[in-house]
Amino acid sequence: MSSRYKGFLLLAPVIILVILITVLPIATMIINSLKATRFGFEEAPFIGLKNYFDIFKDEIYVDAIGKSFLWTFENLIIQLTIPLFIALLFNKEGVFYAISKSLLLIPWVLPMVVISIVWRWLLEPNVGFVNHLLTSMNLEPINFLGSLNLTFHVLVLINSWHFIPFGTILMLAALSTVPQSLYDAAKVDGANAFQRFIYITFPNIGRIIWFVGLLAFMWSFNAFDLIWLTTRGGPSNATMTLPTYIYKLAFKMYNAGQSSAAAFISTVILIGIATIYFVFFSPRSEEK
Repeated sequence: MSSRYKGFLLLAPVIILVILITVLPIATMIINSLKATRFGFEEAPFIGLKNYFDIFKDEIYVDAIGKSFLWTFENLIIQLTIPLFIALLFNKEGVFYAISKSLLLIPWVLPMVVISIVWRWLLEPNVGFVNHLLTSMNLEPINFLGSLNLTFHVLVLINSWHFIPFGTILMLAALSTVPQSLYDAAKVDGANAFQRFIYITFPNIGRIIWFVGLLAFMWSFNAFDLIWLTTRGGPSNATMTLPTYIYKLAFKMYNAGQSSAAAFISTVILIGIATIYFVFFSPRSEEK
């Protein structure tokens, strides 16, 4: 057997696995989106693009797209700035910093189910600990998870609280690779802390910041468990993003055709933005 065919043979298991877990589900989703598919019913007739036209007529769906972008944008701002700040603060040697780095991981290792339940109890309007603190200070209790104007941003903070340790650890790892001699030389030249950050730190950890931004975008845009376990898209669709909308269509209204159409559009949006991110924001090596 020639080396060329031997290479294809060795790659065959991986190719088959990719087809089974990626290509086949996407193909099935596209086919279902072109049919009047409903769970638990007989074979669905082909209806073309009707499912796509129908979901775009739904104001909740159009609003869910906007909320998904807003959700992702707010999460990105928090999940890129705060981890960087904490990493710069904790990038030191010592027992205190070593223990702090270990404790920092606790929110990240907790399952989202546990996080959702804990925060629901903490923010409960009548017996929650946070409102107990507010009333003890003679302040009015706040319905954090039942407010049309507040709930969305509260969930952004909880979601970011969960992600921040992961982003911080990655940035700490990147900071550890920056040679100390560069900082020493900059100090000798009279560079202040801000100048050292702009001209030394940021260029050297730019690739990690880019990578954390990519992960934060993908995970935030696809966030479902936290929203569903706390508000289920409420109150009054105030936290209805694309994943929760798709789930409701599929498993509450049993409309697999429209949910597949919405899921395919979501996939196209993700691929499109990821492509733009790679093409225009990907760090490039300096030409020598």
